[in-house]
Amino acid sequence: MPFQNLIIQRTIIHEVFKRTDAPTPVTPSYGTQVIHLEPDARDALQQRITAAMGHASHGLEMSIRKTGTESIWSKVKQIVDAPNNEATFISASQSIAASLADAQVSRSIPGGIVVVVYGMVGHPGIPFTCIIKAEPHAGFTRKVGDTGVLMLEFLKDLILTPQAKLYKIGAFVRQHADQAAHDNPSGGWRGFIFDDLITAGNRQSAAHYFFDTFLGLAFPSNSAWQTKQFHTLTKDFIRSANITDEIKSDLLGALTTYLKVDQGGTIQVNQFAATYMDAAELRDAYGTYMQGKDFPAAAIPKDISEVIGALRDRKVTFSNNIRLTGPVEQFQDRVRMRTIDGDVGADGVVPKWTEIIIRDRIRDQE
Repeated sequence: MPFQNLIIQRTIIHEVFKRTDAPTPVTPSYGTQVIHLEPDARDALQQRITAAMGHASHGLEMSIRKTGTESIWSKVKQIVDAPNNEATFISASQSIAASLADAQVSRSIPGGIVVVVYGMVGHPGIPFTCIIKAEPHAGFTRKVGDTGVLMLEFLKDLILTPQAKLYKIGAFVRQHADQAAHDNPSGGWRGFIFDDLITAGNRQSAAHYFFDTFLGLAFPSNSAWQTKQFHTLTKDFIRSANITDEIKSDLLGALTTYLKVDQGGTIQVNQFAATYMDAAELRDAYGTYMQGKDFPAAAIPKDISEVIGALRDRKVTFSNNIRLTGPVEQFQDRVRMRTIDGDVGADGVVPKWTEIIIRDRIRDQE
């Protein structure tokens, strides 16, 4: 992500509030002038933004979806197009805060401080605008009393401390001004988010109201992301399907084969179903499930770069902390599992057991 050599040139803050029972949002408390940051404070804020946006697990590049006159991108563009106009910066930032207040439709969403930053990033520098929503939290600071005794002072409204996870960031960078076109006004721009709720394995944890409703950004529909979604959604469907454990095991193995071993350059829901699911009812249920998750029915390019770790090993877990793990290729070639009837219990119930055949002898044990 292009957030090295970040230099802040203007900063302003506003405050948005938690929704009440009223049908309209509480009017934000607007800042009316640019904040002068001391060098230490400016350096600290620059470091916070650089560290957050460069975090591989919690920071993501997004697609710019909303480009209308009331979109956040349009308001950011006003700021970038008038780099020397302080009044435009203040006015546009106030409008940005108002948009965030409108986007926070649920009373469960907390209020917070909105920090709007304009500056340059990269070398040579290109303009960017950053919007931070920071939720205050409590903490302590060291204080020397009148008698020289060290004391703790309680601070109720701390924001943007390094350890705090209570902030979200949206950033827009104009990388190539000449790429904008009538049918693609945001051409040459890049959008980013930081949200500590995001993990490497679950991008959907990000606050939807912030990145979608407010910022007008969307997860990019690139092939690596779609391949990962295909893997995750298909695996979830197989695990929850009303089929035998043997069929589940076979289908999970088939999913890995389809993505990792099959030489085809694309993946497609109907193709996977037709190839590996024997029952028509199961194929129909799978297609309906994927459609309900908004996964495209058309073929998409296969790119396993974001899912390669999950395709490396196969793991089967039983009760009592018993696990069977091995490389996917070896697992498929050498391991056979099937469900059998166990010994009748004292209550007369016949339990289901799993018979495992490994086509090899024991090499070592501890």
